[in-house]
Amino acid sequence: MQEDALRATVATAAHDLSNALGAVLNYATFIAEDLDGTEAAAQYLPHLQSAAQRALDLVSGLTAALAPDAQGD
Repeated sequence: MQEDALRATVATAAHDLSNALGAVLNYATFIAEDLDGTEAAAQYLPHLQSAAQRALDLVSGLTAALAPDAQGD
């Protein structure tokens, strides 16, 4: 029973984190579009987007690992 509660808590946190990271990626894309041609500021955006995408991939992996099928349930 405790394992199910822990799984549900982690799944909820992963979902919320995924939503936040999606917003970061979307806003980074909007900024990149607005800064088109502004090299000084735009040089940092790919790093932001890459870091957010890696974090989103990590959350996706965590969510997949928590799925009942992955646990053999």
